[in-house]
Amino acid sequence: MTNELTLDDLPQPVEETTVHPDDLHVDGDNPNEQSEEMFGLLCDNLRAKGWLGNAIVADVDGCIADGEHRWRAAQEIGLEEVPVKFYEIDEPERRLWRQELNKISGEHDTKRDALEYDYLLNEGMAEDVQDLVDATDEDLDELLAEIRVDKSKRPAYEYTPSTEVHFEDAVEGIDDRVDDDSVDLVLTDPPYGVDIDLTETLGASDVKHAGSLENDGYEEAVGLWRAIVPELKRVLAPTGHLYAFASWKTYDDFRDVLEDAGFEVLNCIIWLKSTPNNQTTFGSGGVRYGYQHEFILYAVHDTSDARPLDRTMSDIILHKHSSQDNEHPTEKPVGLLETLLEQSTEPGDLVLDPFMGSGSTAVAAIQNERDCIGFEIDAETYRPVIERRIGEAKRAREASVNQTPEA
Repeated sequence: MTNELTLDDLPQPVEETTVHPDDLHVDGDNPNEQSEEMFGLLCDNLRAKGWLGNAIVADVDGCIADGEHRWRAAQEIGLEEVPVKFYEIDEPERRLWRQELNKISGEHDTKRDALEYDYLLNEGMAEDVQDLVDATDEDLDELLAEIRVDKSKRPAYEYTPSTEVHFEDAVEGIDDRVDDDSVDLVLTDPPYGVDIDLTETLGASDVKHAGSLENDGYEEAVGLWRAIVPELKRVLAPTGHLYAFASWKTYDDFRDVLEDAGFEVLNCIIWLKSTPNNQTTFGSGGVRYGYQHEFILYAVHDTSDARPLDRTMSDIILHKHSSQDNEHPTEKPVGLLETLLEQSTEPGDLVLDPFMGSGSTAVAAIQNERDCIGFEIDAETYRPVIERRIGEAKRAREASVNQTPEA
């Protein structure tokens, strides 16, 4: 005969209470994704029906194991308290709970799933992971292949890159934080005057960040570039290179500012996209052609001191552009940034991006064993995006470096 249990007979949380949403936090690695439509529906349900779901589950430090979407929805509607169960669990156990509880709902990013499983395996939780993937009918080897690189040989140069991102004004931040001649490469996508506003063109539900970009009017963009270039000149080493994206409208002004500051502009590189931007009109009412190329200014202090490029290549770079999964309206592909980074730096070099956006430069640097320092003024929108992408890039790199080479 089965013994009857009450709820009191089961393991209990350390505390079950309500707290302000600001007292909780996440680690940015949750593989359980939710579409904007579903998130909007969750917010609407909270307003209309109240808190119908389970209490949020967190460790005693307030890091969420389950209920991140409900927590974000509570923040969105301005809720001042949320129900929480706090448990005395360590980091690996919290991540395992998240994986187990996540599997019952939501759409998963397989790469993030793989990163979580790899972390848990390295923490000695192989049996728990195997039980979980068996229960969900997943192929663990197939999942882990998502984060593996070519394992035919171990990387010849293993370097743990340092990454710093400061959420503040870049001009002031560089002045305060970056030493003279300390940067090997400036790689950045500054606001460049397209005055983009996608709200009316595509509608807020069709893009992740509809609306105008900060400092992206023509005068604001040129003024910001004029203010920051002297700082870039100060911190870039004599051997260093600078790459800055520009539009057809601001290319001449951006080039003139660089030359006035003492830079030598060597090339106008063309990024040729395989397809035009799908935001073809940029709020213009449908009278403009879609943008299929962008300019990249390439400059040095002086050609006599600058390090040579890694190899000779065309000044037209064909690289796929897709805005489908972008987390910034003008996000640049990591692969394109890697091409420029590999041309101008060595492992261990320091890369500076004054306008970090969603963090693509940091991801490219981490994946190629370069240090990176970046600045982003819009912390509210992009801090969680940047921190998540940096965490994913570091864990993906560690997963590949730590693999035993195949025979």
